[in-house]
Amino acid sequence: MDVVYIFKEDAENNSEDLRYSLRSLQNLPHNKVFIAGDKPAWATNIRHIPVAQMKTKSENWSMNLSATVKSLEVSDNFLMMNDDFFIMKKLSTMPNLNMGMMADVITLYKQRYPEGSTYIDKMCRLYEILKLQGYDNPVSYELHTPMILSKQKVIDFYSKMQGQQILQFRTYYGNYYNLGGEPVEDVKIFLDNKHNSPDYTINPEQYLTEQVFISSTGGAFKKGLVGDFIRKSFPNKSIYEV
Repeated sequence: MDVVYIFKEDAENNSEDLRYSLRSLQNLPHNKVFIAGDKPAWATNIRHIPVAQMKTKSENWSMNLSATVKSLEVSDNFLMMNDDFFIMKKLSTMPNLNMGMMADVITLYKQRYPEGSTYIDKMCRLYEILKLQGYDNPVSYELHTPMILSKQKVIDFYSKMQGQQILQFRTYYGNYYNLGGEPVEDVKIFLDNKHNSPDYTINPEQYLTEQVFISSTGGAFKKGLVGDFIRKSFPNKSIYEV
């Protein structure tokens, strides 16, 4: 299937992590690669779906996804990628993954982020919405890993949700279509260790070596051990960069 990156280039996303994410595609069979949103000048052999990035992060993301599913060039099923997703080991196919029960994920996030965040607030609100809609045990899909989407299902989903606030697309979409999948721990690495997995803080080198997928914040990619590890893992140019 095709791979689609949802991308806005700005001071936070200077495209260097995107460069290494594209290099990591060598670990997964795929067809064409698209970037919806901003396409860096150095990117080549990539189809561009241009979308003006003039709104908030979530609004830009929604517009980029909408343009993707309307494109006749993109395969019916495609792999949704972010610029900070890295595929670290060879795979024959993309597994179907989730974070487990939403109630458990909310508890975990509240423990790791006692100061709270708008992200957690949205997760809690979506949990209540899903419960009211009859999802007795909603599942969280807020993993920082690639996710397979169906163009038609995304179109049907947005049509059904018209006028409603979606809050967290991956989780709403995953529960709406009952995607199931294997529950795994999230792989996002932060520069501040208090937000990271205990396994990472105890032995970061071993943790990174064992991961099939890794994601990093901008600060961790630029200044942290995880950024050094990713750069050393993919030292050679890919076909997607000049």
